[in-house]
Formats: sequence, structure tokens, C-alpha cells
Amino acid sequence: MLAVTACSGSDQQSTTTTSTIAPTTTTISPRLVDGTLSIGAFLPRTGPGAALGGPMISEVGRAVEEINVAGGVLGRRVELELADESAGTGLDELLTSGVDAIVGPASSTVALAQLADAVLPLTGVVTCSPSATALALDDYPDNKFFFRTVPSDSLEMAAIERRVERTGVETVGVGYLDDPYGRGLKDAFVEAIEERNLVSVQTPVGFDADREDLREVAEQLLVNGPSVIVVLGDADDGTRLLQAIERATADITPPQVLVNDAIRDGRQAIQSLTPEFRARLTGVGPVATSMVEGGPAEFFTANARDCVNLIALAAIQAGSDDPGEFKNHMASVSVGGQVCTNFADCAQRLAGGLSIDYSGYSGDVELSTTSGERTRAWFEAFSFDDEGVDHTLDQFEVFLDR
Repeated sequence: MLAVTACSGSDQQSTTTTSTIAPTTTTISPRLVDGTLSIGAFLPRTGPGAALGGPMISEVGRAVEEINVAGGVLGRRVELELADESAGTGLDELLTSGVDAIVGPASSTVALAQLADAVLPLTGVVTCSPSATALALDDYPDNKFFFRTVPSDSLEMAAIERRVERTGVETVGVGYLDDPYGRGLKDAFVEAIEERNLVSVQTPVGFDADREDLREVAEQLLVNGPSVIVVLGDADDGTRLLQAIERATADITPPQVLVNDAIRDGRQAIQSLTPEFRARLTGVGPVATSMVEGGPAEFFTANARDCVNLIALAAIQAGSDDPGEFKNHMASVSVGGQVCTNFADCAQRLAGGLSIDYSGYSGDVELSTTSGERTRAWFEAFSFDDEGVDHTLDQFEVFLDR
């Protein structure tokens, strides 16, 4: 399975947030609780993001249709409205129209810039992103209205830590882009190392994006001869550090190098690496395609379908289309009850008074009752061929207690 991520994936999309964007503001009226669940799809329909957003929009439509065929929610058909994430005003349009929930946005940048109006304490709507992975969203003040069916970058750092453990080394070196994005990844990775306490980390080495020569950075990483080095950053600067490490190890056997998902975007730079160094290079990123045979095939379409199903099931369990009510059931329908894998089956169990554990198309979702984040997810390790194209080596699941 070839997978990419919306915040750290291949050239199909790249929405990693590395700068601060001023949030938009608007005046939103209180939601109308009328017994009809209305869902808005806030995903890119035009522009560069359409290649990612188009299939997700189609899958949201199929999920709503499937729900309505199965009897709908609260005895009524679910309504669906579409708005273009790329247009700049789409979120305001959905909120003004009175939707109860939103699937989207796809982009972390858009989420951080525009999410505020969607999660206001009194007028907020349940918002579920299928692909915005930015670590900065972990602690976003969302009044418990924001959820993700894609794992956060912080969970990806835990996955990289697990991969380091599998190498059997006792210490690991860490090079990172010294900006808010890179520092966040480094802090999350170090935290994962310290929580597990099975591997020790050498003093992390940061570097500025405007620093042209990274030779000294590479030499610092190699001082104690680590067997494994983790490189954290974006596609441009992360691959520059890879090239510097390659040059610094030209006369010795290079260490194993692990990279975060965003770096796989640097295909041209990775292609320029020697075959010997590239053979020592492995990446880790979330699986972005369906974990269920016959499920949605395009990137993050499984996550989009899971957002729709969780929203609908939460509304059924709450017995209300009021987002202030059913937001409190998003996590509870994802963990702790009888396992079910599709809307019709899950809804039938709820109708029988049973608790459910929705195990979706993107795997066992298990949302945290405190943060709304995934506490378990599937990741893949990937290598690179001579063209710089990534290929899956294996897949593994990561669990967190939080």
C-alpha cells in the first residue's frame, strides 16, 4: 500500500504548517435543533488540493447515502451541504447555513487559520478532519468540538520511536529543522522516547532553514557514532540534512536514518542520494488508505467516511442533532462497547440499547475522551527506490494511553 499524508505526504498534497496565519472571524447564529442532522463537507474542490479533496467529497456523499438507505439518523434523512475549502469563504457559508457538523478541513493550515469560528462555545459544530495531521492542532482550544480520524503528527513521532526500538540500538541521534514545526516534532519524539524509556537520545541538533551549509550539523550528529539518526523536518530542509549526512559519511558505513513522513515529498533530492546511502534510509508515516478490504481506495477517503459515520452514530447515541450534545458521544461510540464495522450494524446495536466500538475503514479509530484525538492508528515504514519514489516495507499499529 502506497500511502501519503495531507500534512506530511507526497507531492499529491503538502499542508504542513510552518507559519502562523491569522484566524478569520464571523458572526454565527445559534444552531437550530430541528431533529435533522445536517453535515457540511468542507474539503478542497478546486485548486491544487482538488486531487485530494475530490475523492474525499465523493466518499462523504456515499457515506451519507448509505446512512439514509439504512434509515437515516433520528428517523430522518441526513442532509449534506458542500463548500470549497480552497475558496476561502466556504466555512463561513456552512456555518451560516446552520450545519450541525463538518467533515474537514483537509489542510492543517486551513484548520489552524479558520477553525476558531467552528468551535465557539455556544455556537460550535462538531468538526472532524480526515487529513489535517499538524501537531499544533493537538492543543487547539476547540471546546471539545474538533476531532480527527487521521493520527496527529505526535502519534507519528511515537511510531518513529517504535521503529527505532525495533533496530535494537540503545541510543539515537536526532537532527531537526529549528522552526515551530520541526521543534514540535522533536519535542514529541523526545517525549515518546522518555515515556517508553527503552532508548536514550543524544542531545538533539537543530538547524535553521536559511543555513546553507549543513556540514557541521551532520558532523555534530555523527560525533558519538550513532547507529541510528532520526531526521525531522519538511521536504526541502529535511532532505538537505540527508545530503549533508551522506557527504559526511562518504568514507564510512553510514548509520541507519529514519525520517518523518513529510520528507518523502523531497523526491528529487532523495533520488540524488547514492544507492548505498539510500539503502540505509527508511521513513515512517500513517497509512492513508483503507484498512478494510474493499473499502475506499483513495488517500484519506477511509478517514472521511469514518468522520461521517462517527458523527451520525454520536447523534443517534445522544438522541439529538444538537452538536453541543452529540460532541460528547464522538469518543464513546469509538471505544468500549461491542465492535461494529459499518453504520447499519452499529446503528442497529445502538437501537437495541447496546454500547458500541466503531472500528472503521481507517482501522480501530478509538478517539480519546479528553482530547478527541486518535489513540491508536496504523503506520507504514517505507523505503525509496532509485527514482526517489517511496515503497511500503511493512505496516504496524501504534497504541497510546491518553
